[in-house]
Amino acid sequence: MGSQSRREYEEAFGEQVGAIAARAFNLGRHALVILLKALGVDKGDKVGVCGFTCFSVIEAVKVCGATPVYLDVDEYLCINPEQISGRETGSLKVVILQHTFGVPGRLDALLSACEKIGARVIEDCAHSLGCSWNGKPLGTFGEGAIYSFQWGKPYTTGQGGMLTVNSPSILKLIDGEIEKWALPMSRKSDITLECQRRIYSFSSRPGCQRRLKSLHTKLREAGLIKQAFDLHTNFEFFYGYIRLAGKRMATAGLETLNRWQKLQQLRRENTELIKEKFQNKGLSLWPVPEKSQVTMLRYPLLTDRKVEIIKQAQKNGIDIGGWYNSVAHPLQGDELAKVDYVAGRCSRAEDLIEHLVHIPTGAGLTKKYLDTMMEMLVHDKA
Repeated sequence: MGSQSRREYEEAFGEQVGAIAARAFNLGRHALVILLKALGVDKGDKVGVCGFTCFSVIEAVKVCGATPVYLDVDEYLCINPEQISGRETGSLKVVILQHTFGVPGRLDALLSACEKIGARVIEDCAHSLGCSWNGKPLGTFGEGAIYSFQWGKPYTTGQGGMLTVNSPSILKLIDGEIEKWALPMSRKSDITLECQRRIYSFSSRPGCQRRLKSLHTKLREAGLIKQAFDLHTNFEFFYGYIRLAGKRMATAGLETLNRWQKLQQLRRENTELIKEKFQNKGLSLWPVPEKSQVTMLRYPLLTDRKVEIIKQAQKNGIDIGGWYNSVAHPLQGDELAKVDYVAGRCSRAEDLIEHLVHIPTGAGLTKKYLDTMMEMLVHDKA
């Protein structure tokens, strides 16, 4: 029954994004590990990653025994194509193109640069469900794509990830890797996550965060709510490291996927409302490439008051975010050396990180709530 639910979920998701097939996992990083292994990534290989990403991506690369090569960003917070095109042929086995906040960056140039050096392409669509380039869905331009359904993504099942593929030959390799390394999600984990989803559906409402902070801490300590990241840097890989999506996770995914068109439309309407507010207050709109059709996950703003704004937002339980806070969020300082990052390598990303804040576009963004956020964003701006 659990396997059947998962297959239904996979088929529905693949159809939604225009892929030939999809495979559902307990975590997005599990999907990425399987896709990397299917593409033959192994010890000694180098994988290009965005210099503005999360630890989960880096963990997947390191678990395969490969070395992440951090590539600096452009104005879209996506990889600058020149960071790839200037490299020698064969210097990167794979490049993971991250569509940050739903924006694909200069996709034509990125794909051309990868082809020039012989790098295979994986699309990181964790932020970009529902987005497209020149009318074609993101996730259908490379060998395959990965998606995340962790809290705060376009839609959530609490944890969870998906892998999609664009050719039968890659699908065959993927299923072989799943057979070799994956186990089902445990029933206990599946039930625990179901409880977590129900708690989240209530606690994520605007204005509830501060009142429920104490409850959230107690539930996390009891193991009913997990942190967004499990920060393990030993990068051991073993049979059972990969876990497939459970029955309840698949059911929750299907239910949310059935509502996706409404969720997507709401995000787009909210984005237009945010843009109108920004323009009225003299704030800069985030750049979006002409060929892209974007459903923004969060709406970004560059400010010299990041620390002040984030502190004030946290104090008042307001959802103004500051991530990513490093090139491999949430790692800091000496921790970055463990994932092969050298300070200054991605200087533009480091500078943008110091100034970036962003606000939600999803359900719960009322005009009153947006006005409250705007007051924090423009306070003493003159």
